[in-house]
Amino acid sequence: MINNLKHIEPLDRKQILTELPMASRHCLAGLEILERVDSTNHYALAQHLAPFACLAEYQTAGRGRQGRQWVSPYGSGLCLSLKQHYSTLNESLAGLNIALAVTVTRILHDLGITKVGLKWPNDILWQGKKLAGLLLEKRGNDVVIGIGLNVKMPAVETISQAWVDLYTIFEEHGLKKISRNTLASLLIAQCLDTLIRYPQIGLVSFLKDWHNFDLSYGQQVTLKFPQANSITGIACGIDEHGALLLQVGQHRQHYNYGEVSLRL
Repeated sequence: MINNLKHIEPLDRKQILTELPMASRHCLAGLEILERVDSTNHYALAQHLAPFACLAEYQTAGRGRQGRQWVSPYGSGLCLSLKQHYSTLNESLAGLNIALAVTVTRILHDLGITKVGLKWPNDILWQGKKLAGLLLEKRGNDVVIGIGLNVKMPAVETISQAWVDLYTIFEEHGLKKISRNTLASLLIAQCLDTLIRYPQIGLVSFLKDWHNFDLSYGQQVTLKFPQANSITGIACGIDEHGALLLQVGQHRQHYNYGEVSLRL
């Protein structure tokens, strides 16, 4: 489980809290750093506090979309979950998912990773390689967003798709490396802000950036469904609720689920 510990920057609760903006510190009801957990999303949903954040050095059962496993060796990335409680949430959860994906991508773009982009609904890619992913889950009026981000990964043979980590990108482009704890603070602060404000602002304020980050727009893509069937069309962005728009023949259709396959 533990690889090259001497090269790992441990997660530090005090440092993360210190680097959070004051408004975020005052708003956050709880923050925990876990050495080992099955899933940070599962752990966050079990807590009674909200807003609540937790990070883990290692997950034994980390999950991605479509029931896939999220592989992240000990201390090699960020496994973060944020929980928010809503008295009511009339806005689409698909839209919230999109808004949070845009929020994370904005942070990476601001760090100088200008070639980062989004594959609907929330896969974050760099030059076609997976850099980060999000998993939104709901229990009652509690919503939790799980964020998995590759920071400094060892070679991992069990990951089937092409992937990349932040440190590889920093080194290739001569960018200044960022502390894992500083990055955790940025993610918590900005994603928390999105979670809190989303019922008031909705998806509209994220649509322009989605379009700028959208890797599929204007491309022929195949949308695969869990039942193993699929449909092919031209990606035309998303609608006001976060659904994927596909031009299939003469018709533009809306899809709320599925796995996009595209060639970059």
